[in-house]
Amino acid sequence: MKCIVIDDERIAREGLSEFIKEFDFLENRGCFSNAHLAFEKLNTEIIDLIFLDIQMPLLNGMEFAKRITDKSPMIIFTTAYSEFALEGYKVNTVDYLVKPIFFEDFKDAVCKAKKMYDLMLKQEDTSKPLFFKENGVLIKVHPKNILYIQSMQNYIEIHLENSKRLIIHHTLKKILDQLPTEDFLQIHKSYIVNSKQISRIEGVTLYVKDIALPIARNRKAEVLKISLPD
Repeated sequence: MKCIVIDDERIAREGLSEFIKEFDFLENRGCFSNAHLAFEKLNTEIIDLIFLDIQMPLLNGMEFAKRITDKSPMIIFTTAYSEFALEGYKVNTVDYLVKPIFFEDFKDAVCKAKKMYDLMLKQEDTSKPLFFKENGVLIKVHPKNILYIQSMQNYIEIHLENSKRLIIHHTLKKILDQLPTEDFLQIHKSYIVNSKQISRIEGVTLYVKDIALPIARNRKAEVLKISLPD
C-alpha cells in the first residue's frame, strides 16, 4: 500500500516513517509538513493510506480529509487531541491514534488498513471483466455471468447465463488463474464451476442450475467446504 505522512512536527514525521519501514506491505511515498503540500502528491499519484495529523497550521487535518473524499484514500489520524475522534470517523477513517503513538497501536491500525485494502482488491477483481477471442473477435465476459467451464483437449467451452457459450483456444489451468479465486473452483480435471451458481450437490454429482457435473474423488472434500448460495 502506498502511504504518505502529513504532520507539522518533524519528530512525529520521522517516528512514523521508522514505524512504516517495519511493514513490507507499506511503501512510504512522502512526508509533508502541512496538508497543502500533500495536494499535489494526491493529484499525481494514487495513495492508498494517509497518516494524518489534525492540529496543523494553514489547513487542519480534518478539513483536509473532507476535501479529498473524491480520492478515497484510507486515513489513520495521528494526533495529540482525543476530542476529534468522533468527528474523524465521519471521513474515510481506519483508526485514530493518540500521541504518543506506540508501535503496537500503530501495528494494529495498519493491519486493519491492510485487511480493508485486501477486501477492496478482491471486490475489484470479482467485478473486473475478462476478454476472450473467439473466431478472431474479442468478447468481454464478466466472471459473475459464467456458470461453468468445460475442457475439451486444446479448447475450453465457457457456459454463460442465458444458454450462451464460447469456445476458445485456452487451457483450464490458464483460465483458472484469471478467475476470482473466491468464486471459482475446479471440481474435476475437465470442469471449473462458479460456486455462486451451484444449486445442489448429491454424492459425486454437482448441479449448476439443472446441469449435472461430475466431482472427482480427490476434489470432493474441497467441494464440500464451499457454502451453497441461498
